[in-house]
Amino acid sequence: MTLRPWNSRPFLVATIALTVLFLLLLTAVFRLAVNENRLSGEPAEGVIWFSSQGQYEAMRLADTALLYENGRVPRAELVLRYDLLDSRLGLFEAGQLTNRVAHMGYDDEVAALRTELESHRATLANLQRTDEPAIVELHDMAQAAAQTMRDLANAGMLDGRQRQDSVRDARRRILFEVLGYLIATLATGILVAIILVRGLRTTVRAEAALQHEREISRLHRAFTSVVSHQFRTPLSIIDSSAQRMLRRGAAMTVDELTDRIGKIRNACQRLTRLMESTLNAARLDQGEIGFTIRPANLHELVASVCDGQPEDDQIRMVRLLDALPRQALVDITLLEQAVQNLISNALKYSPGETSIIVRGSTRGSDVVIEVEDFGVGIPADEIGFITERFFRARTAEGIAGTGIGLNFVLQIMQLHGGRLDIRSTEGKGSVFALVFPHKQAEQRAGATADAH
Repeated sequence: MTLRPWNSRPFLVATIALTVLFLLLLTAVFRLAVNENRLSGEPAEGVIWFSSQGQYEAMRLADTALLYENGRVPRAELVLRYDLLDSRLGLFEAGQLTNRVAHMGYDDEVAALRTELESHRATLANLQRTDEPAIVELHDMAQAAAQTMRDLANAGMLDGRQRQDSVRDARRRILFEVLGYLIATLATGILVAIILVRGLRTTVRAEAALQHEREISRLHRAFTSVVSHQFRTPLSIIDSSAQRMLRRGAAMTVDELTDRIGKIRNACQRLTRLMESTLNAARLDQGEIGFTIRPANLHELVASVCDGQPEDDQIRMVRLLDALPRQALVDITLLEQAVQNLISNALKYSPGETSIIVRGSTRGSDVVIEVEDFGVGIPADEIGFITERFFRARTAEGIAGTGIGLNFVLQIMQLHGGRLDIRSTEGKGSVFALVFPHKQAEQRAGATADAH
């Protein structure tokens, strides 16, 4: 009597071996997915950014203490700087950042800094300009806080790199394991063709799932990076408005409350648009960007971005927008994001006492939107690289940033069929120009077809 193949010992042994190998393969794939997810929700960038903000506020408090002693600022300004440093420190005392700070061994430093900060709260309420020892103590405390925040930012950067190196090493080891299991599975599957087919199908599904997980992880990291670079302006508007409402409280008039609440709402709406733009930026690499053009008043679009800047920054801005077309076909969300990037960069990379110029015009059949600053500039040998993702000029050392904004702007211009022109002189300033075709409303049908 002929035995059925599936009842033979070799077939059963091969089936068991194939099953074991297949389970090992799935385990390795699962480990790989878990390994990739170790960076999901990684707060290292948050530690770096918030530490930098804390360092900045501590330095501002130290400077304000000296200015207060000299009679150049009121006590309210000193209290404001103290409250801002207090709020930045509070970010490390609650939530996910607390665990990260403890992991890096800086929980004692943060606690000591909190104790030191609280010790000056009562003194600050009645601090007089003639009380030189108290002012010196406040100044020294603020400088020490700035040093602690800087050390914490450096530790966060080192910790993030170590975690990434660990993930990459584990990924390499697991991938070798996956490769070995695949080879063994294929060799054993020669004896069991049906099981081989099923195993291959399962492997394809597993690889697709793994690729999906990798894409989600990549988008999350890109989103986190862009948040730290792009979301500061609306967040600062919300924070400053909230601080003013907290300080003045019931003393505020209805008009003042309405104005402040309006600013907060506008900033929240801007955050929503920024989030949509950020997700679009993450999709650019995969060719999945949603590019939708519709009629827009370019003068109002650029003016709206200018109006969305913090009040102190708006004073520095010179607007020359009358020559901009009142109607053009553009992707409003993406173009607004491009203008926002250029304006925020100009404000960030130029001294606070200098102005920036935002101008618009037409040149032939092109629209030109320029942002000019008189700041640090870009070295001549680095201008060709400045639009590469994550590249930062050496003149930007010490200034917070991620190096993704100009790359995003360049891609937006390419989607509009335009370009990003850059002129810069190191130490004197830069001019960034968005140049793209001026498409009229009657061209909408053809332009839309081209976009898709």
